[in-house]
Amino acid sequence: MKRISLLAITICLLGASLSFAQSELPNSEVRAVWLTTVYNLDWPSGSSLPESVKKSDLKAKIQSLKEAGINTIYFQVRTSGDALYDSPYEPWSKYLTGTEGKAPDPYWDPLEFAVEEAHKLGIEMHAWMNPYRALSSIPSDFTQKQSIEMEDMDESLIPFQNKYYETNTQKFKGTTERDSMHVSNKHPEWLMVMKDDAGVAKIAIFDPGLPAVRDYVSSVVADIVRRYDIDGVHFDDYFYPYPSTGMKIAANSTLDDSSFALNPRGFTDKTLWRRNNIEIFITQVNDSIKTEKPWVKFGISPFGIYRNGLPFGITGLDAYKELYIDPLKWAQNGDVDYLMPQLYWKLGGAQDFAKLANWWGKEIVSRNRHFYSGHGLYRADNSTYSSTLFNANEIPKQIQFTRNNPEIKGSSFFRMKNITTHATKGIRDSLITNYYRKPALVPTMSWLDTNKAETPINLALSQDALQENKFTLSWDRAELPLAKAKQGERVDTLLNYAIYRVDSSAEPDANEVISNPENRIGLTGVTTFTDVTEKGSEGRYYYIVTSVTRNGVESDPTDPEDAGVVVSKEEETSIADNFSLNQNYPNPFNPTTTISFNLGKTGLASLKVYDVLGRDVATLVNSKLVQGEHSFNLDASTFASGVYIYQLKSSGVVLTRKLTLIK
Repeated sequence: MKRISLLAITICLLGASLSFAQSELPNSEVRAVWLTTVYNLDWPSGSSLPESVKKSDLKAKIQSLKEAGINTIYFQVRTSGDALYDSPYEPWSKYLTGTEGKAPDPYWDPLEFAVEEAHKLGIEMHAWMNPYRALSSIPSDFTQKQSIEMEDMDESLIPFQNKYYETNTQKFKGTTERDSMHVSNKHPEWLMVMKDDAGVAKIAIFDPGLPAVRDYVSSVVADIVRRYDIDGVHFDDYFYPYPSTGMKIAANSTLDDSSFALNPRGFTDKTLWRRNNIEIFITQVNDSIKTEKPWVKFGISPFGIYRNGLPFGITGLDAYKELYIDPLKWAQNGDVDYLMPQLYWKLGGAQDFAKLANWWGKEIVSRNRHFYSGHGLYRADNSTYSSTLFNANEIPKQIQFTRNNPEIKGSSFFRMKNITTHATKGIRDSLITNYYRKPALVPTMSWLDTNKAETPINLALSQDALQENKFTLSWDRAELPLAKAKQGERVDTLLNYAIYRVDSSAEPDANEVISNPENRIGLTGVTTFTDVTEKGSEGRYYYIVTSVTRNGVESDPTDPEDAGVVVSKEEETSIADNFSLNQNYPNPFNPTTTISFNLGKTGLASLKVYDVLGRDVATLVNSKLVQGEHSFNLDASTFASGVYIYQLKSSGVVLTRKLTLIK
């Protein structure tokens, strides 16, 4: 997510096998990626592809991230005053449809679709927006900003325009190269055009010193929060521009003289005023988010070096001085929920990942906000570049390092391609088999809602009739504690569900089971889960489910659901003389049928009927029975036609068959 020019630097190989010992898994941590859309870097693969291909590809990539253990996605939906969603303010992005302002045909909304698909899988989806970038190249017919003339005017006459001035529109000209909805045409006076050392206009940014700009971008953010069920809003590091290619905003630059003169707010030092512009903007955006939906998180990924020389031994660009940002103040003010500095360097050296991560962690956590580390996974991509910046073990070592520091609550990788493909050799497999081998909850933010949801109810378990080690769990949706909501207050109703499995010779303590993340086998946003177990269990399998709020707060567990001992067909045959479950007769049937079985010894026996979704629809017996033959009648007169599953459990043996009701 670093300035795009960095993507052109030489990248390295990450192909060697990994030999690090597995660390103890955390119960919760952010495991994130940046999904980049600018220049079609991650998605869509091409703007001219059919919409059906773009849609299926996005779904497949989200699924691929789930398989790799990712629990958070930062989806870039605003690259430079455009939109990869249906925006009332800004034009459709050319990176989606090939032509700016052109809607997808047939119509669909990528952000709405991505949120829905991610939530099914228990993944958080954050809307990643670039707040100030407007033009990444300057059209030939665009006239840059000259000045702003002060005039007392009612702000209601001009949307988003500050009431203390009106622009002199004759001094500004838009461009035919951008859509009419784009800010370069609607409000060219809002833009600052940046030139290189040779005086050539290169880019344009929204002027951070204009109150109208702050109002406008805050409205764009609030609109997304209001209309989409996103989990968070994410900003990258584009505020005042980087000094690359001579486009630095020097302390004595005259680019923003007019906006400084209009709104000095008592400042005489323009550098302090610029930093305060960003601070006011971040406060306003956070207020807009939390007013709409208090549960939506807001986070920013600033440049990885706060001040040159902090911590001791670190040298590099001074973000505080040259980019006019103060991320620690944002955290101190409570205007962000997390900071995720872009620590795109290796361990050791003048920009030591370890020193920077430890320093940021201490500073951010002391301000009662979360710190996640941003990793430059793209620097280990050997698909295009031949020389090395990172060696094969660099990113795994960084993950290990963050795990050992309790002040670091997770990681994010730039960018998605390096996990969904094998261009960055080894890292995907390493996440699946080692670091992210079990699902993690998102860390709980103590300043957001920490109420527990109710425990899931009516947990049911069915065994596949043809694959004896395949089980489907289902449960009824739990509810959030809404009773405390004030009249008219908007409340969050999204829940995920964590699934646990333990191999035990006796019924386990459910709270002990969920306290160990090694027992967590799934995290989902729906109320069913299918598990294929290992065969040959020494004891018997038990399943437990919890509800998890959007803030990572876990409910009390369900009672353990006994799946019995998983046996193979051969093992089942060997005990057929002692235990057997016969095919029901008649079959198909309507509306009654008889189910008979043989018990090899006296004990508790359970005979239940499930529908194909795994829901318990009938219990024929659940009591102690003596050794020998037994039969029970099933009256299905209230059932719908279809295939059902009946399951016998007794003495650690589970036998399953299918029956068919035809009306």
